Amino acid sequence: MLGAGGWLGAALLTRVLGAGHCRVGAWVDGDAQWRGSTHRGLVAVPAATWEAPDDAAQRAWAGATAYVVLERAGLNGTRDAVFPSPSADNLPALGAALLRLGVTRLVVVVPHGSNALPAALAHGFADLQEQALGALPLEQLLLVRASQTAADDAGGGWLHRLAALWWAQLRWMIPSNEQPLRSVALAEVVVNATALLNEVQARGVRVLPQGLASRAAHAQSGWRKVLRDWAQGGSG
Repeated sequence: MLGAGGWLGAALLTRVLGAGHCRVGAWVDGDAQWRGSTHRGLVAVPAATWEAPDDAAQRAWAGATAYVVLERAGLNGTRDAVFPSPSADNLPALGAALLRLGVTRLVVVVPHGSNALPAALAHGFADLQEQALGALPLEQLLLVRASQTAADDAGGGWLHRLAALWWAQLRWMIPSNEQPLRSVALAEVVVNATALLNEVQARGVRVLPQGLASRAAHAQSGWRKVLRDWAQGGSG
């Protein structure tokens, strides 16, 4: 996983660790104290490991799913400084490096500041970087487009507090099943959607838009029913 710092990155890392994988790698910046972490199955992966993998690294991560979180907001301090933040501008090179490492499935979580995304972003590429990423010979690419609640950022500076106040005023105007998700809920949907795509052996590019992610998180009948048609190739 790349981008495990911040609220969303931390929530996603926690959820992936709880999904029962025998080994979960996290891109780190070489902090010796963190490498002694007691998290079972958590492996520190320095940049050199995935940027220039040797045979051992390729064997270790062959067929793996990689998560990339393009968000850094929320947390500060030593723990989060350990986890570098990937850049959206470097997505094609990053994807190519992960492919050389042996990764076959890539999940890119791209939070947005607004709930009202252009319709084209719901089912297509947002820019040339994403288009180049989609051209890589990955078995599966999942682009998650979801906005987060300002409440996740309420502990920040005055700008974040202003955003939280603005969101509180507008929240009542948006149906509950379309509202942005908090980090823990979004992480749950991302991991569930990834597992479902693997289950149906979906190949190619899938885009999980904000509205569908919210409906899956709030569905009383369960996320699987909401995401089934989407996973099998429908628009959701």
